[in-house]
Order: sequence, then structure tokens, then C-alpha cells
Amino acid sequence: MNELDLPVLLRDLALNLGALFIVVYVSYFRRHRRWDQVVGYTAFNISLFTVSAALGSSAPLNIGVGFGLFAVLSIVRLRSAESGQIEIGYTMIALVLGLMSGLSGMDFEVKLVFAVLLSASMLVIDNGRWQPIRRRERLRLELDSVITDENDLKSHLASLLGSTPVLFDVRSIDFVRETMRVDVVIERRLTQD
Repeated sequence: MNELDLPVLLRDLALNLGALFIVVYVSYFRRHRRWDQVVGYTAFNISLFTVSAALGSSAPLNIGVGFGLFAVLSIVRLRSAESGQIEIGYTMIALVLGLMSGLSGMDFEVKLVFAVLLSASMLVIDNGRWQPIRRRERLRLELDSVITDENDLKSHLASLLGSTPVLFDVRSIDFVRETMRVDVVIERRLTQD
């Protein structure tokens, strides 16, 4: 059983929080403005940091710990209806930063290199300069009428959304309530921030 080395723990926590700040606030929040996701990323990160620091100080890590940690993480449902690929990417980065920073058996210099790599990769890939002028968005709509003609439905969606749908898929139709659910992909012009 290893004792918790407080100066090492505080150093690792500082690295984790610094990298988390860069990834979650400087890179993600300033562009996407979703505070709910920031709270989630921070909670995941700090939770994983705590778990990995506690595991690292309690016993030598083995393959069983890896499987146990994987089982815990699999409980978290990353693919929810509200999370897109960008949010899932940030979630993974936040999880890995917390886990890696909390491991006691890894040299600090290695942790620093990985934290810089993870943080810098998100700053580079999600800074807005690399993305096209237009971005596609997926929307899920429930219409209060049933439109069975494809051209009429496309026209109705265009007038409703102010943009011609690139793709749309009818998910369900309820003829009793006269409603229908439609997944729509539209293209919006982005403003540079």
C-alpha cells in the first residue's frame, strides 16, 4: 500500500486543472457557449482524477483495475441525444486528462507531455479556422401535421427552419394525433468569432 504523497498530488492536480482549463474553457466554452457541458466535463475530469489518484495510492495497478475502471466508465452514457461528436470528443479529452493526471506511477514529465498534447490538439482542431464557412446541423423536429408528400415536406421544413434541408428522415408518423417526427440536416453559414 502506497501512501499518498501530498506535494506530488497537488502538483498533478495543478497540471490537470491547468490542462482542463485550456481544453474546456479556452477552447470549448469560448466557441460553443454551453455551460452545461463545461460543468459535465469538469465533473468527469475531477471524478476520474480522484479515482485514479486513490487507486494509485492504495495498491499497485493491475489489469483488474483497468477492467473495473472501464466498467465504471461504461455506465456513463456518452452518446446521448443532446451530445454531438464535438461534445463527445471534449468529454473523452476531459476523462483522459483526469485519469492520466491522477495516476501516481507515471513520471510527471510524461504527464506534462500528454497534457500538452491533449490540450494543444483541441486548441488546434477546434479553433474555427479549419472548419468550413458552413456547418451542418442535425435537428429533431416534431411537426403538428402529417405531410406524406416528400416535396411538400421539404418545402414545409425549409419555410419552418429558414434553410433548405440537406437531408431529412421521417422517424415516425402518428395519424391519430396528426403528428410526425423528422430528423433534419440543415446547413448554416458560420460567423467568425
